[in-house]
Amino acid sequence: MEQIFPEHWAFIFFGLIFSITCAQMLVVYVLSDSGNPPAGLGMYTVYFMAALLAWIALTLQQGASIPMAVDVPSVASILTSYILFMAAGQRAGVTRGRTVLGIICLIACLSVFFLPPPRMFVVQTSVAALFFAGVGLLCGWRGWRQRNIGDAIIAWAALTMVVGIPAALYQLSTAADLPKAQAIAFGVHSSAYALVAIGFLASVLIEYQQYLSHLATEDPLTRLLNRRGLESALYISLAHAARQGLPTAAIMVDIDHFKKVNDSFGHNTGDQVIRQVAEILRQTTRTSDVVARTGGEEYLLVLPATSLDAARTLAERIRLAIGERPLVVDHQRIPVTVSLGVAGAMGEVDLNKLSQEADRAMYLAKRGGRNRVASVENKPVHLSTAASRV
Repeated sequence: MEQIFPEHWAFIFFGLIFSITCAQMLVVYVLSDSGNPPAGLGMYTVYFMAALLAWIALTLQQGASIPMAVDVPSVASILTSYILFMAAGQRAGVTRGRTVLGIICLIACLSVFFLPPPRMFVVQTSVAALFFAGVGLLCGWRGWRQRNIGDAIIAWAALTMVVGIPAALYQLSTAADLPKAQAIAFGVHSSAYALVAIGFLASVLIEYQQYLSHLATEDPLTRLLNRRGLESALYISLAHAARQGLPTAAIMVDIDHFKKVNDSFGHNTGDQVIRQVAEILRQTTRTSDVVARTGGEEYLLVLPATSLDAARTLAERIRLAIGERPLVVDHQRIPVTVSLGVAGAMGEVDLNKLSQEADRAMYLAKRGGRNRVASVENKPVHLSTAASRV
C-alpha cells in the first residue's frame, strides 16, 4: 500500500468519487417517479456531474508533468459550489440571492487569469465557503420545515466547509505553506462532497417514503383520507371516547344521480363534482372531524364528541351548502345534490358498525326521494325532506 498510494492517490480518489456519483444518481433515478420527480433533481444532477468533471480535471493536473496554463480545478470548484447553491435553492423553493452570488462567481472565475496561485487559492476557497454557507442556510431551513434528516446532512456538509476553509487559510497566512493549505482544503471539500451525496440521497429516499405513505392513506383526487387513513386518524379519538363515555357520530354522504353526470357530461366533469363536494365538506366541518372518501361518490365523516342531534344538524347544513352550489361547465349549470345518512354511538365505538349504520341511513334517504337526511339510533327512523329541516 505504501508503494501504490503516493504515486496513484489521485486516480484512486477519482475512482472513489466516480463510484459515489454513479451509485448515488442510479439509486435516485430508480426510486424517483418519473411523473413526480424530487424537487431540485435536475440541478443536483448538474452539480454531481460538474463536480465529477472537476475531480477529473484535478486528477489530470496532478498527473501532468507540465503545469496547466489555467488553474482549471480552482475555477471548477467555484462553479460547482455555485451550482450546488442553486440546486439547494431550487429544492427549497427559494430563488433569492442567485443574481448577486452569480456575479461573485463570475468575478472569482475571471480572477484566475490575473492572480498568482496563492491569492487565487484564497479567492477560490473563500468564495466556495460563501456559497456553501448559503447552501447550509437553505438546506437547514428546508430540513427543519420538512423534518428531513437528509437536508440536515447537507447543511452539516456546508458547516464542514465553513469551518474547514478558514483553517486552510490560517495555515497559508501564518506558515505560508500553500501545499499544506491546499491539502487541508482538498480534504474539507472532499468530505463535504461525500456528505452532500449522502444527504441528497437520504433526502430523496425520505421524501419518496413519505410520498408512498400518502398514497396509502390519501385519496389522490380529493386529497381527503381514504378508509385506511380514516382508521389511523381516528385511533386516538375513538380510544378517548371509549374511556370518557363520549358520543361519536358518523355521516355518510352520497352524490345523487352521479352516474348520470358521468354519462351526460363525461368523467372529467364527474371528477369536478367529486372535488367540489369534498371542498364543501372541508369547509363545513371542524378541524377535529375526520373526512374521508370511501367510494366513487361516497364520503364518510366521523365526528368525535358529537351527539346524534348535532350530527343531523351538520348533515342538513352540508346538504343545503352543496345544493346551493351547482357546478358550472361551459356556461351550463349542473345541479348537485346529496343524500346523507347519520348514525351515532356512545362510549366504545366499532367504526365498521357505525359506518354501516350511517350507510343504511343514507340508503333510507335515497329511497325517500334523495336530497335529504336520514338517521338511525336503534329507534324509529327520522327522515327529513328537502323542504323541511332536522
